[in-house]
Amino acid sequence: MRKITCLLTFILFVTTISGFAQIKKANRMYNLYEYSRAIPYYLKASKSNNDKTKKEATLKLAESYRLVNNSQEARSWYKRCLQYNDIDPIHYFYLGQASRTLQEYKEAEVAFRKYAALVPDDPRGELFAGYCANMDEWLSLQSPAEVKNATNLNSRYSDFGPAFYKNGIVYTSDRNPSLIENHRYGWTNFNYLNLYQSTPKYFEDYWGDMGQPVVMSSQFNQTFHDGPASFIQNGKKMFLTRTTKHAGNKKQEGILTYLLKIFSADIHDGKTEFKAFPYNNDQYSVGHPSVSSDGNTMIFVSDMPGGIGGTDLYKSTLSNGTWTVPVNLGEKLNTSGNEGFPTLVNDTLLYFSSDAHPGYGGQDIYISRLIDGEWTDPENLHAPINSSYDDFSIAVSNDLSSGFFSSNRTGGQGSDDIYAFRNAKPNIKTIPVRVKAKIASLSMKGLVKDKTSGTPLEGAMVFVLNTKTNKVKVFETDAEGVFTLPAEKDVLYISKAVKPDYMDDCLNFRIMEADTSAIYDIPRPLMLDKLEVNKSFRVENIYYDLDKWFIREDAKPALDNLVEIMKKYPITAELSSHTDCRASNAYNDELSQKRAEAAVRYITLQGVDPSRLVAKGYGETRLVNQCSDGVLCTEEEHQQNRRTEFKILSIEKRVDDPGFNPNVFKAGDEVDIYLFDPDFFRNCMGEKKPVDEQSGIIKSQSPPNSAASSGIGKTADPSAFCYGVQMAAVGNRLPVNDPWFKGVQQIKIYPSGKLNKYVAGCETDRSQAESLLKSIKARGFNEAYIVKIEAGNVTLAR
Repeated sequence: MRKITCLLTFILFVTTISGFAQIKKANRMYNLYEYSRAIPYYLKASKSNNDKTKKEATLKLAESYRLVNNSQEARSWYKRCLQYNDIDPIHYFYLGQASRTLQEYKEAEVAFRKYAALVPDDPRGELFAGYCANMDEWLSLQSPAEVKNATNLNSRYSDFGPAFYKNGIVYTSDRNPSLIENHRYGWTNFNYLNLYQSTPKYFEDYWGDMGQPVVMSSQFNQTFHDGPASFIQNGKKMFLTRTTKHAGNKKQEGILTYLLKIFSADIHDGKTEFKAFPYNNDQYSVGHPSVSSDGNTMIFVSDMPGGIGGTDLYKSTLSNGTWTVPVNLGEKLNTSGNEGFPTLVNDTLLYFSSDAHPGYGGQDIYISRLIDGEWTDPENLHAPINSSYDDFSIAVSNDLSSGFFSSNRTGGQGSDDIYAFRNAKPNIKTIPVRVKAKIASLSMKGLVKDKTSGTPLEGAMVFVLNTKTNKVKVFETDAEGVFTLPAEKDVLYISKAVKPDYMDDCLNFRIMEADTSAIYDIPRPLMLDKLEVNKSFRVENIYYDLDKWFIREDAKPALDNLVEIMKKYPITAELSSHTDCRASNAYNDELSQKRAEAAVRYITLQGVDPSRLVAKGYGETRLVNQCSDGVLCTEEEHQQNRRTEFKILSIEKRVDDPGFNPNVFKAGDEVDIYLFDPDFFRNCMGEKKPVDEQSGIIKSQSPPNSAASSGIGKTADPSAFCYGVQMAAVGNRLPVNDPWFKGVQQIKIYPSGKLNKYVAGCETDRSQAESLLKSIKARGFNEAYIVKIEAGNVTLAR
């Protein structure tokens, strides 16, 4: 019996000594952040007969499994922790997190409420308990998106961080672990992260099979972690997260920590030279950069001091070649938890992940929209994109309908997998396509007409952008060509009308605060030109120096408009140049031909197929008035003959705008501006012209020598007496460069009570004003009349 007792005592002693050895070795790895390597030793120590060793092993196992994202084991070990009386209350919180990830929402709610009772100053307890209590409502919110595992991209390791690059994607993976243990990342015991590249099997078919991924070259991948990455400027500029080893807060113990840092590089012929972000730091991490398309705004993640939670979203802008001091994006986006993996789409949508905004559990993906310089409250993308596990790091196509994201949900191939999604755009609560319009106390009425016949156009689609809300209201004209819309005062509106087989038209306007009507008429009808073979259009504002044919700077805007027309519509056309009768026939023929050829050359250099354009100079053979040789005419009458015309020769097929399909929407829809091509409203604003900062109205710009070339006399001192031609008087402010006034120069706006009077010219001689009136009426302003202008006041000239 004595021998047996001694033997048992010896075994107990050996077991205790073994437990001490296991816990000591495990703690060393744990303190080095090598959690995966520490777990086997803690498991052995958890079987120790020594209560202190067993307790420590149990607590450290729960933490280690949490930190390597094994929620099942973490929940199991946190439950075991609760058998001890003096544990840290945070273990209840972590138990709630693990249970929530596993969709055990009732169990999670109990754990969170226990934590809230023990730590009432931390709002997360009650907040997360409330999320769990409302999960029935959350689980009913499903988007119509389709989601599938992108199997060809994934391995049995961790694959995440997709980003579009050229004709494929780049992502991050720790596959192919080193056979040498010391060359692995101890936290996961896998390889360090490297960048991999893949292209779809079929061009731009990202929902289909992806090609076999290949590791990117050593110039992109270094010794430690590389990725995620993001790209702008068609892949010519790269922003990258990398890690380096640095002495951290445990320097006294000789422990090195891994810190995230941001680097950028211009990619030229495959060569890169990485530059460090100036706010990288050896005491905290900065990473996950996403940059605006112009390269001037960066949103990234950091755990720098002074933040709101664990990791926060920050912004820095590029000013005079230098990045500004990072600014926290604030409590609307950042929480007491962790935000990460920001992705800017179309410069106005911000996708990011968070573990503390309302959601299913783990990390969810959210979206926020930039409106009037402010980010809106984040909205959850919902299932099936989000799950109760970690869903993060999304890459989204510009039309928001498809892309990739990362998740460690069950059923994957490895730790983190990349998933493809599609059909996410329609009816998703958090990617707004159609929402209810705001009720407005005012309304506006607009009209769409055929520009040639003047008859109303039924069935035209009209898109009206409210620049205050960045939302576009969609209308369809009735049998009278009319559409009506709710309105607000002092808001700049941009309207654009489109119809198959017609050239679109647009204008911008606002209702002034002084207006009191309940219903306002939009300043002018939207006039659509029907595309017909042999139909000619006069191209205004193309000027040439005397006896010259090179394209002047002031002619380029008009030619750029022709470039847009040729790119938008499948037509062939003749561009013709005409002269007045002065000079010889031979001279005018040669000069007009050279001018037409110069204009065509300019257009084709902008990417238009030369076979679609014909240059033709007609000299003085096609005069539009009586001003032939020997007839005495005014300069203004000669100017009518010095013109450029654009004639349609053929139409290849039914005309639809390839950049935007109006059939996607129906009348009554309200659509976020982010879903439109960036160029859709651009020409409506005349962006190349200066804008009055106070009124928001685009200023008029007269090209050099335009007064002489247009037949309008020299402008007198505005404070002096002169004659002008009043073309319109409307309540709504209309920019003077609007296409309605095409071909008329020197227009000024004179406020008069509730009206804005649009007056052209300021002539000291009434006969010159009468000549101008004749010209303006010939352009369709039949109600125009001569007025007197004196000290800024406009009165009828008797």
